[in-house]
Amino acid sequence: MHSQQMSEEAKKQKLRLLYEKYKNRMYISACRILCDPFAAEDAVHEAFVAISRNIEKTGDVDSVSTASYCLKAARNTAINMSVKKSREPSLPIEEVDESCDESMLDMICSKENFNIIVESIMSLDEKYRDVLSLYYLNELTAREIADSLGRKESTVKQQLARGRRKLINIISKEMEDYGKKSVNQKSV
Repeated sequence: MHSQQMSEEAKKQKLRLLYEKYKNRMYISACRILCDPFAAEDAVHEAFVAISRNIEKTGDVDSVSTASYCLKAARNTAINMSVKKSREPSLPIEEVDESCDESMLDMICSKENFNIIVESIMSLDEKYRDVLSLYYLNELTAREIADSLGRKESTVKQQLARGRRKLINIISKEMEDYGKKSVNQKSV
């Protein structure tokens, strides 16, 4: 029984170390997705709750795979929160305060664009999705991605280049479709 308590204490200590080491990077990642500092804090805390349930899945606190695991937990939590929030009914345009300033509109537009980019990345094949999300959302270098995924750095660079081209095609098509919808709505 005493060894089980030590095991629990070791888990708590490891979680504390992970929190101290990765909380800021996780917060930045979540903030980029949610564009809301309070929601980003919530996302980081929810991610750590999930990590605490799976603490045995983490390796050495300083390893690239552990960093990737923590950042992925924050990113996925933030994405889930963003998707959930986007499904909530919004106020009709008439009820929006007219004093909404330009910076708020800029933030909304950049958040929408970011969400489009995230959704586009998530629609790619796994090999491209993994490298692009680690590169753009978790801000890992090609070397760190290669170490994390067990691939050669040259392979990761090639997948980044091909993935970017695929991503550009997807986003261009979405923008083209959006433009057609806007034209059709104006003609109605």
